[in-house]
Amino acid sequence: MDGAAREFGRAVELDPKSTPSNYFSAAFWAARGERDEALIYLERTSTIDPASLWVNNSACELYRYFGLYDEAMKAGERALQLDPAFVYGEPLLAALYREMGRFDEAIALYQKAQSISGRPAFGLAITYARMNRSDQAREVLARTIASRGGYTPGDAVAHVNVALGARDDAIRELERACDQRSSSLHFIGIAPEFAPLRSDKRFLSILNKIGLEPAKVFAAGAAP
Repeated sequence: MDGAAREFGRAVELDPKSTPSNYFSAAFWAARGERDEALIYLERTSTIDPASLWVNNSACELYRYFGLYDEAMKAGERALQLDPAFVYGEPLLAALYREMGRFDEAIALYQKAQSISGRPAFGLAITYARMNRSDQAREVLARTIASRGGYTPGDAVAHVNVALGARDDAIRELERACDQRSSSLHFIGIAPEFAPLRSDKRFLSILNKIGLEPAKVFAAGAAP
């Protein structure tokens, strides 16, 4: 992790106005639980390239992880304006709606994205699970996995397992993601979807295995 921090820092030093360098620095520090550092880079990225679809879509997610819903809403709405065809996959604004309890709006956005892309979303399955519509959640999960072809990141599946209350299944999928070095696994410590696992020793073990400090990342994220 320390080596990665040096590399990210050097990339920004070489090109302070690089959108990718600043965004990936923000994502790196967010995953490690360094909230203040992450926000510095995230705000810098938004200033450098305010009209970027990629920046706004990703910023919506990071702000949501930190519980900064106003900032997340602004970024998510800008992303939706820039990407009405959902070329970036799942609309991350829908996840924010879900966290705010605006389930109908979340479902509508996921379904709109699916009507355009033809691909169901893990986020829709999570939303149904949160609404205690477990059968629909499992059905969407199965279709989503099938639509991905040969490989589906274990942490993506685990998001839904947690929402369904299937903790053993979630841990098993996270362990698979760890073994397969999923590129999105590093966010599980700060993502509010995984808050129900924070007292599970198996989850803590996975965080330690991927180089995260549980207490730090839990403190940096939104309150469970």
